[in-house]
Amino acid sequence: MHNPITEQDNLTFDFGATDLGTSFHRDWSNYADSALDHIAQRYGTEGDPTPVLLLIEDLLRLRDSTLSGEAISLLWYATDISLGAPGIPGKEREWLQEVLSFVIPIARSRGASAVSCSTYPPCVPDGTSAAAIEHRRLTADVVELVGMLDQQQSWSYTPLAPTRQALVRCAETVCSELAFRFLLCATGPFCSRLSPATYERLERVSAAFGHGPYVVSAVRYLVDESAAPS
Repeated sequence: MHNPITEQDNLTFDFGATDLGTSFHRDWSNYADSALDHIAQRYGTEGDPTPVLLLIEDLLRLRDSTLSGEAISLLWYATDISLGAPGIPGKEREWLQEVLSFVIPIARSRGASAVSCSTYPPCVPDGTSAAAIEHRRLTADVVELVGMLDQQQSWSYTPLAPTRQALVRCAETVCSELAFRFLLCATGPFCSRLSPATYERLERVSAAFGHGPYVVSAVRYLVDESAAPS
């Protein structure tokens, strides 16, 4: 679970699993020989291990969760990635483990401890840290905000209703903060426009999670300014 104080510099923009997912643009294969090669290029071999540890924690939470493989696939595809492995029926957790097996040595080579690469603080349902308590307090907000996903775009082939269900289950049984980041990703394929009031609410929830200013601003383009009150 990220620490908004000690990890603040790494929370300015999107991070973790959602950042990895959105990095797989449609032309990623033009620059990488494989998905793992793309990941290696993105995270490099030197520097602060924190960005890699944030990814590892997200992947561990998803792997160890009670989410079905289908739900994991829907969350991954909400990021609009063109990466087939997570969507192979019955192989979703194998894919998560494959990525973990690849990135953990990267984090370790940068000085991360074995414990930090294999464990994470509890969140839902029984985490006792201040961050876990805050995440649970915000669960209802995240679940309600899932309702803003109201229209599947013509180019999206992932179903809307099951994606919403996966987001809700992620918020309620895994981590509301992780579900919130997947929700932001899902606005692209599943949200026609955002009202200014909804966007302001997204900003408030994001700030409560300790995110930096550009996590929510990535969806600013969806705001319908004409819906602002006169």
